[in-house]
Amino acid sequence: MKKILGAIIILLVLLLGILYAISPVRPVAWQPDANAGLKNMFMRNNEADSVQIVGQNRLPAPEDITVSDNGVLFTGLENGDIVSFPVSDPANITVIANTGGRPLGVRIDKQGDLIVSDAIKGLLKVSLDGTVTTLVDSFQGKPLLLVDHHDIAENGDIYFSNASSRYGMETFLYDFIEASATGEVYRYSPDTGETIKLMDGLFFANGIALGPNDDYLLVTETGKSRILRYDLAGKNAGETSIFATNLPGMPDNISFNDEGIFWVGMVSLRDWRVENLANYPSLRRIVGALPLKWLEPTEHYGFFVGFNEYGRVVANYQSPAKYTSITSVYEHEDKLYIGSLKMNGVAVLSL
Repeated sequence: MKKILGAIIILLVLLLGILYAISPVRPVAWQPDANAGLKNMFMRNNEADSVQIVGQNRLPAPEDITVSDNGVLFTGLENGDIVSFPVSDPANITVIANTGGRPLGVRIDKQGDLIVSDAIKGLLKVSLDGTVTTLVDSFQGKPLLLVDHHDIAENGDIYFSNASSRYGMETFLYDFIEASATGEVYRYSPDTGETIKLMDGLFFANGIALGPNDDYLLVTETGKSRILRYDLAGKNAGETSIFATNLPGMPDNISFNDEGIFWVGMVSLRDWRVENLANYPSLRRIVGALPLKWLEPTEHYGFFVGFNEYGRVVANYQSPAKYTSITSVYEHEDKLYIGSLKMNGVAVLSL
């Protein structure tokens, strides 16, 4: 019996050693911020259960959403399609173009073209006639692996995130195991063609939204469950501060409604595998050798929040099952249009 037990232990040690050796991740130790939990301002509720889902079976994983002034909704799908439909007639879906990648962020510029953050292809311009033009796909000769989201300033400058400098769309889950914090934020000027790096060292830089008068930028740092503020004007220009922290969910895309509210989608609740193993990089390296499918979040939950300009929660909507894995929320004429990483269709909630 002792020989059998000894053999099992030796095999287990060998297996762990092999997993450690073949693992693609190189984790670092880090310290998660406290978790506020689903209580107080984030109290559990079913407020988002009243959403209506449009485009079911025709809009797989509509990651980000924007709506034009004349009521046309645009979104990007997991198959690379950029689509639109009038919010008054959601059955009338038009495919504008296919990027050949995975469009994550969508916004409309002053010329009426779409600016698209594509995780695989980079920062793109998509004309309504279907023409796709690459604006930025590298910086100083290094490819941008996971262009994620963006916002457009009044002067036309585009602020965009590169979620990870280590992993792309197919392997981004490794970034959460590794916690090497290689996310970045850039500014691209269409007038000059110049790209400037503004921020780096972010644990999965994700959603981007400009504040009032383009005075500052909000960036969701998904891996740390917090939102950062980067000042663009005033005495603190160029400085980074914390806008909101201790969030119970992992923030994804963010949008400003121009009336004092930033809407933030929480793609999932905080993951114990990311945080409880924060101080055990060797163990996380072994975990990183497991199939990626095993590393996906196991609990899908619907959750999005509205913050005022001071980082205080003014709206808390949750849906345990009806519409989950929420990545984006966009307000238009007293309705919220909601996107998801996993759901099929766009959710609509009347305010």
